[in-house]
Amino acid sequence: MPRAGRRPILKGMTRDQDLRAELLRRAERDQAARQEIGAEAHEGMTRVDGENLPWLKQVVADSGWPGRSAVGEDGADAAWLLVQHADRDPGFQGRCLDLLTVAVDQGEATKAQLAFLTDRVLLAEGKPQEFGTQAMARRDQWVVRPLRDPDGVDQRRAAMSLGPLAENLARITARHGPPPPIIIACRECAGSVELWPGDDGDKVNVDCPNCGHSIEIIFGPAVPGSDSR
Repeated sequence: MPRAGRRPILKGMTRDQDLRAELLRRAERDQAARQEIGAEAHEGMTRVDGENLPWLKQVVADSGWPGRSAVGEDGADAAWLLVQHADRDPGFQGRCLDLLTVAVDQGEATKAQLAFLTDRVLLAEGKPQEFGTQAMARRDQWVVRPLRDPDGVDQRRAAMSLGPLAENLARITARHGPPPPIIIACRECAGSVELWPGDDGDKVNVDCPNCGHSIEIIFGPAVPGSDSR
């Protein structure tokens, strides 16, 4: 949804197969990085996102939002995916939200894409999300991140071509399984210590099961999950 005082115009674009191919290539790398497991998974995801962000910013600056008529359905979806994961630059995500709003009005993007990016931008601004597309890990389950008017969320989701919230949380669990605990290394013995995610700012103390050393943890912002990708 556009913010007051910001009414961007989607620039005209002609079919660009080279741009489509590059969007698809980058989206494929984005998804591959998110399928990795182990200690290097986060590093790989951060590296790929860092490479995609400046490239996409230049594309948008040069040509506007790459919609369906310019890069096809799959290319437009890839562009949305890249900006959805551009969390290190929330200002850019906000500008793209305005462009995507115009793109939806012009039939160049989907309402579901707009819902996802709206929630991402709202959460980055410290506000509750509208559509519940962003989830987070808690002990043995995925839960929705802060949400405005939970009683009305399914109605809002339906208007954006999204299914009921409960079904989507179940789908996240079916796809990814229950969220695993966080594993950290004890500073005293280097042994593995398990703990469960908490809210931003939460402070917890856990004891190392190997040496008994007490470890204080202060949680930062939640790592987001979503209805899909």
